[in-house]
Amino acid sequence: MLILLIKIAFTQPIINNDEDAIDYWTEERMANAQPIIPPTSNSNEITSNVTIINDISDSGSESLFAIPIAVGKLFFVHSGEHYTCTASVIDTRDGNTGITASHCLYSDGEYSTKVIFSPGYSNGKPRSDLGKIRVTGLSVPKSYIEFDEDDYAMIQFNYPGKLKDQTGAFGWGLTPASPIKVTTFGYPGNGDLNCPRDGKTCCYWVGDATIKNVLGLPDLAAWNVPMNLGKGGSGGPWVMRVGALNPFGYLVGVTGYVVGNDGSFADILNFTLIEELIDWPSS
Repeated sequence: MLILLIKIAFTQPIINNDEDAIDYWTEERMANAQPIIPPTSNSNEITSNVTIINDISDSGSESLFAIPIAVGKLFFVHSGEHYTCTASVIDTRDGNTGITASHCLYSDGEYSTKVIFSPGYSNGKPRSDLGKIRVTGLSVPKSYIEFDEDDYAMIQFNYPGKLKDQTGAFGWGLTPASPIKVTTFGYPGNGDLNCPRDGKTCCYWVGDATIKNVLGLPDLAAWNVPMNLGKGGSGGPWVMRVGALNPFGYLVGVTGYVVGNDGSFADILNFTLIEELIDWPSS
């Protein structure tokens, strides 16, 4: 059962009481879940706890790269179908908060159910030490629910202790000038990345993100990279490195949508909105 808790004008956080979610996601269901197709819009220095993946970079990237286990695969049910997106752990006081795309948690007037997160998911399997973590809070911006704006949303993990202590976490709260070099992460099932694109492997791309007007509208701008990051990559973090402030880097946005042949877009983060989104109801 989903209990709707309306907080303020910015958010509609809910508590996800799918207590059987972990058992529901059997190995077979996880293997058969489909990477969600991102919305399209047209004129109509990481340290320990990482997995090393070879040869999944585009030109200009390193041939070896450390994929942080703060990035993982999100599994959920929507309209009776099994889907996947990408999500990641962000740095918060509670240590059990993550971020993904809004369209992974809410679409067609419905919230997703039986949501779980598998940090460091690799080669089609959860990590043996972290496994599957139940997501008990979904916080989707009201601006997305009503206007399809702000395609990023927060998730709360049901984890004993602080998950970020096990995985690390991405910082946030810095607004860079455009362009900025970013690393994107995700679990694509298709797209332009030079990687397996099998939905089982965390892929990355390194390059410049620029702020671009979407559809030529001056009041609609977002971060853009010249790559289709693929279905299943939705919600994957776009991360910039800023010296030693946070060794995992700082979040610029998350993979949101595709516009024609212009590549993938991530809505510019509103940090005031994020503060509201992570104001979880007390239990």
